[in-house]
Amino acid sequence: MKTVMKFTAILLLAASINLQAQDSFIVTRINGKVTNNKTGTLLKAGDVLQPSDRVTFDSFDSYVISIGQNMGRYMIKLHEPPAPETIQQLTAMVKDVAVPTKRRSLMAERYRPDETVVNDLRSYFGNDKFTVIGDIVSVPVNNQAYPIDDNRFIVFYYRVNNNPVSKKIGYEENSLIIEKDKLLSTNAGVITQNEIPSVGVYLYEKNTRTSEEITKFNLAFVDRETLTNEFLTIIPILQKQRMAKDDIKKYLIEYFYDFYGSTDSRSIKAFVDDLVDKMVK
Repeated sequence: MKTVMKFTAILLLAASINLQAQDSFIVTRINGKVTNNKTGTLLKAGDVLQPSDRVTFDSFDSYVISIGQNMGRYMIKLHEPPAPETIQQLTAMVKDVAVPTKRRSLMAERYRPDETVVNDLRSYFGNDKFTVIGDIVSVPVNNQAYPIDDNRFIVFYYRVNNNPVSKKIGYEENSLIIEKDKLLSTNAGVITQNEIPSVGVYLYEKNTRTSEEITKFNLAFVDRETLTNEFLTIIPILQKQRMAKDDIKKYLIEYFYDFYGSTDSRSIKAFVDDLVDKMVK
């Protein structure tokens, strides 16, 4: 009897694993160009991929962001080859390159939408990736922690075409003003991508010509319309799961932190609140 029960348990476990392995993937975003070999067409948001589908990437930088039937979030991306000469065709089976993301806890990811001023810029920006929604963000800072004036101010230091660039960050009414256009356009050239790697944040004192490094991170910008369309692909998926409105908002914010990095807490909350309140009754 025990043997039969044990065998039944093994069968149930195998069935569970097999069911999970057959999970389909709903595409929410594509970076670069990725072709579904079955249809011969480029993937777009809303497409559904099966684990056995084969896809071809136009480069190793291309990838697909997707949501599984279990609401898990996945990146579908080729693994780097050991050497360039091994490259044949950039094709793989979905199940072989779909990697679940490490779901981030918002409590651990500096999500503080009720924070009226920033007391610690190191904690605010972090040291990984920070993404601004839109072209500008205003960051209210504690003027005792950061007594900014004509002599002391915040500087972003980075490199463009291997040349050093220092940008003084605007300051109005106790708030830092981070602007995409001003940061991407430099004397060393124009940055054509929406991301600036290795941005060092310094508190600089003009009179003494001294600086204090606060943190270093990758700074990115995401277009509001692009993000809106991405979330509009996701919301119906979550509605089919009968998620409550607050749970949908939480999922979208966690999704952003998973794939875009940290951001201004008030900005992402306002963005998601506005979109979900309009779409979900």
